[in-house]
Amino acid sequence: MAVVTVLHAVAPLREVERRPVPVPAPEPVEPGERPLFQAGQVRVTPERLVVGGRAWALSDVRQVETVRRTPKLWPWLLAVGLGGAVGLPLLSWLSVTVTAMRGAYEAGLVLTAVGLFCSIAALLLVEDTHYLVLGLPGGARRVFGSRDAQLIARLAGTVRQARPSA
Repeated sequence: MAVVTVLHAVAPLREVERRPVPVPAPEPVEPGERPLFQAGQVRVTPERLVVGGRAWALSDVRQVETVRRTPKLWPWLLAVGLGGAVGLPLLSWLSVTVTAMRGAYEAGLVLTAVGLFCSIAALLLVEDTHYLVLGLPGGARRVFGSRDAQLIARLAGTVRQARPSA
């Protein structure tokens, strides 16, 4: 049995501490604009929503929604199914054939094991992505996405409460 170890280059701690950390310049805030919600690159004030370098006036927002997107699982399920339905019987056949195929058997065993385990790990680690979608005069637009559903729900609630009633 072969054991494969993957090594990744890691910067020494002292070098990481010496690197300058870029600090984004704060956007100018009007005197009457106090943040109603602020988390990372997202800020909601009574007049606007700011995400990264983009800003949307809350007076333009017609609708606020949250959308959940699940990543495609079929490639990982297909890999597990093919590995179990084709790979394992093929390896069983190769294990009892002539010894000239011994190298092919070992290579196939490693590839099948790595493929099966990686596909199962990917299925276990897959997460949904949640988006904040604003209905604007030009149409609906996804303005912010996160894997944290509670963050998106709080952000959507704050934007709904902050936008002026029409």
